[in-house]
Amino acid sequence: MKLCLALAAVAAMTSFAAMAEEVEDPFADTVEARHGLMLQMQTDVAKVGAMAKGETAYDAAIAAKAAANITAVASVLSMDQFPAGSEVDKAADSYALPDIWTNQDDFIVKIAAMNEAAVAFQGVAGTDLETMKAGMTKLGEACGGCHKAYRKPEEE
Repeated sequence: MKLCLALAAVAAMTSFAAMAEEVEDPFADTVEARHGLMLQMQTDVAKVGAMAKGETAYDAAIAAKAAANITAVASVLSMDQFPAGSEVDKAADSYALPDIWTNQDDFIVKIAAMNEAAVAFQGVAGTDLETMKAGMTKLGEACGGCHKAYRKPEEE
């Protein structure tokens, strides 16, 4: 009987600890999903970036697929991935600066610019190396425009 009570107490404490952990960071899943989107984009940008730098041979099919992936990710970016409270210092592992919410209209414009740049890049990435490089410039500007203003720099 004492063993059953002890086991029940341990189970209850474990459940409470798990619930407390969930309460502490209600945005953990949102931040993880956001990181996943950005990691996918980073992976595909790295593929075309390596081609642009001459580190790997230009391959139109790989460039076109990477551009399609970039466009797919850009097309789902919205304020849905950035709910209030999911910013740096409030949500674990978040790099989102509070300016996203204080300058929300500008942030939304930058998301739209990213989507437009991704669509334009998708239209040229599989053409040839020089055209792809030119398209990457606008894509990079769109990425940087948002990251410089709204993303905490990664610690080195």
